[in-house]
Amino acid sequence: MNTRYFAKMSRLGLMLVLTTCLLSPLHARVWTSTDGKKLNAAFVALDGDKVELRMNNGKTVKIPLSRLIKADADAAKRFTGVGDNSSAMASAKKIDGLLAKNLAKAGFKGFNDALPDDLFVRRVYLDIIGRIPTREEFMKFAESARKDKRGALIDELLTHPGYSSHMFNYFADMFRLRGKLGEGGGKRAEPYLNWWQEQLENNKHYDQIVTEMITAKGNLGQNPASGFLLRDAGMEFDAFANFSQVFLGIDISCAQCHDHPFADWTQMDFYRMAAFFGNTQRIAGRGGMMGMMGGDSKGKTKELVAFAKKNGVPTENRQQAYNFYRYLDFLGWNVQDSESLEMQLPHDFSGSGGKPGEVVKPRTLLGGAAKKGGKSRREALAGWMTAPDNPRFAMVIANRMWDRAFGKPLIGPVTDFEEDSVCGQPQVLSYVTSEMKRVNYDLREFMRILYNTRAYQGLATAQEPSTTKPYLFAGPVLRRMAPEQAWDSLMLLASGPKIDEVKGRDGSFLRSVLTVDFEKESIEEIFAKYEAWNTNFRRLGDVVVNEPGELTATMPSVPKMGRIELIRASEMSQPAPAASLLDTFGQSDRLVTDKRSLDGSVPQVLALMNGGVTERMTGSSSKVVADLEVLDAPDDKVRGIFFTMLSRYPTDDEMKLGLKMMDDYGDDGISDLAWALMNSPEFLFVQ
Repeated sequence: MNTRYFAKMSRLGLMLVLTTCLLSPLHARVWTSTDGKKLNAAFVALDGDKVELRMNNGKTVKIPLSRLIKADADAAKRFTGVGDNSSAMASAKKIDGLLAKNLAKAGFKGFNDALPDDLFVRRVYLDIIGRIPTREEFMKFAESARKDKRGALIDELLTHPGYSSHMFNYFADMFRLRGKLGEGGGKRAEPYLNWWQEQLENNKHYDQIVTEMITAKGNLGQNPASGFLLRDAGMEFDAFANFSQVFLGIDISCAQCHDHPFADWTQMDFYRMAAFFGNTQRIAGRGGMMGMMGGDSKGKTKELVAFAKKNGVPTENRQQAYNFYRYLDFLGWNVQDSESLEMQLPHDFSGSGGKPGEVVKPRTLLGGAAKKGGKSRREALAGWMTAPDNPRFAMVIANRMWDRAFGKPLIGPVTDFEEDSVCGQPQVLSYVTSEMKRVNYDLREFMRILYNTRAYQGLATAQEPSTTKPYLFAGPVLRRMAPEQAWDSLMLLASGPKIDEVKGRDGSFLRSVLTVDFEKESIEEIFAKYEAWNTNFRRLGDVVVNEPGELTATMPSVPKMGRIELIRASEMSQPAPAASLLDTFGQSDRLVTDKRSLDGSVPQVLALMNGGVTERMTGSSSKVVADLEVLDAPDDKVRGIFFTMLSRYPTDDEMKLGLKMMDDYGDDGISDLAWALMNSPEFLFVQ
């Protein structure tokens, strides 16, 4: 056990306990009645036309919405979807105080200047739902006189369908989500991808998601969460190395072959932790059907083969019955545990504390022991991982979510850091870790806290952060749109906000034909699933069921612009094909964790200047231009194109230039202006 590292983490754990005490669990807000009376109370629920509030003495009261001023009545309605924001606002204020204290010590006057409304609305749309706002969305916010309009917009966007879509893009990169898995990419994994989408749409808490993935059993039909372990079937040690980076922020891959030369980890540490998966089998083929079926696999498989032969499948010729045996293989591609299995040290083991061939017992890398207590090894691991006293799990995901909001983590890199790694705001790291635990890993609520901070709502820092000095977060880091943000914004311009509702492939058909219970289903019912599989063999990952529980399937109805699907990046095949616009803008190939690129390139410039997507959006039949037809005056149209493309008012010089282009070329001038704005750096950057 790494006692020196554990001692470090214990000290950090004490700091977390202390910072947790700094925030009261109940934070009331001031509610104002139409006659000016005020009440300190926390929102509980909306019951018809009455709002239930909890006062500081613990008692609850119900007040008609009609008795509240409009801002408070609107807030009550908003809180039904996302909850009271009192605690989030108090937490945001606490974070700002901690940040400001260290900024002052370092000689900073304070945070970056506050964002004006136009930059704020564009930033939160991009950061929360992954696309720029429409012209109407921008104008609605810009024209609002409400004092709490920023917090209200943040809440609105956190319950928008785009929130889970954009969050999926992040986790797809983090967990290397791909539509094709297995040797040669022969296994379709859409049920696993759709499972991720469902968890995020339902705002399932992160610790629950992780627990379900770590403890999953069965195939992708029976339990789509099994895709997490099936993702690296046949590469179990590589899978564990990735596991430690993602969940613990520790890169222990070097210790797979020898004691780590630069860290405390030993080769034995690696194998002891990997031993939690030592009796887990990732089965790829019919050999895995025994555990999956829970009975006499061999006998029932023979019965199915015989029934298939009777119904015209040439089962005696495996080449001619390729699809049938491929189906059996896919049924057997599953996760199961066998308590008789043990992990042994490899023949070339050279580390300290063990010898080749020795059986390895599970032991955690840090913190307390994983308590088995009748649980399986994986269940014990999941319990240890998400336990309140784990010094690492909450910190890692809190640090990652901070990175999402600010463009830079508090401590990094996110996949490999120690307590003594460079961190300019250690009190903030401790505090946001405690907050992640306080909100019970509710990522939506956690992001709500960050987006409401003054630090987040400051102008972006344009200069590149120092590589030798810690960044103190006077504001977020200026960054280019992520590939998916760029794509979704372009699709918005091409199709309008309806893209937020369009669904693509969802794995529902594949899940239906893979959900087989040999104990309860008849051979005829199982064979019917094979026939449905066989009918749709070449499009298994694309088709969707017409109705839940049915085996008939169709291609999803997706609007197109030529050959381009007008659909959000999260609904496309994962990842996008090579040489596609998403690939050009740096979408990860999902082979390595966190591999997306935010760097600019010449192909990106050419794709925007001359690509088919840009041509269709700014050409003679442009939807962007067509949407401005409701505006009569030329100056309104110039403003409208700036609202649409950049979410801001044009300057006087820009207005003059736009009017001259319209005067010279009419609506073609507006098309040219749209093209110019789309190709400006301002369009592609999150300011």
